[in-house]
Amino acid sequence: MPSDAGRHHRLHGRSPCGLTLVELVASLVILGVISAAAYPVFSGMLARQQVTLAADRLAMSLALARATALSRRVEVTLQPLPGEVTLSPGWQLVTAGAGPDRQTVLSVVEPGMPCLSVTLRQAVRGANVLKFLPVGYSRSEQGGFQAATFTLGCRGEQRQVRLGAQGRIRLCTPGRDADCEAAVSSDPP
Repeated sequence: MPSDAGRHHRLHGRSPCGLTLVELVASLVILGVISAAAYPVFSGMLARQQVTLAADRLAMSLALARATALSRRVEVTLQPLPGEVTLSPGWQLVTAGAGPDRQTVLSVVEPGMPCLSVTLRQAVRGANVLKFLPVGYSRSEQGGFQAATFTLGCRGEQRQVRLGAQGRIRLCTPGRDADCEAAVSSDPP
């Protein structure tokens, strides 16, 4: 009897414990179709998570800059990394040193996200630099309070970090939060 069972499996192209080549290929095709359909959803979810993480890190950097300015009674500047013009590759917090050309680096943040873009919109137009004075407020070069909105984006996902003139930090998502406008506006925050 065992010889008849083995002959039956060989005639129908099936081993007693495995799959046929056709069944394996069909399974791989179905898996490929499901993966292709899920990729855009996964990609959007990943971009949203990366933008949220970068916005949280920026908000923590702003809070650290303000707290350091208050506690040490020094001016703290949030600025692009050395050699960079924008904040997209990362940013650093520095304090004024003993001499005019000496700065002490407090913190360096490099998000490491190639698609991340960070734009800074301030009440006073200027470079991608934000200063906190020893009193804890962000001030412009002209001496007035300075409010700023940082818009972070990656593959269509956006998040904003908003800094009020008196130092309040708020995070919001354009299109989802009622008082969080899209980045296309050119008016000061």
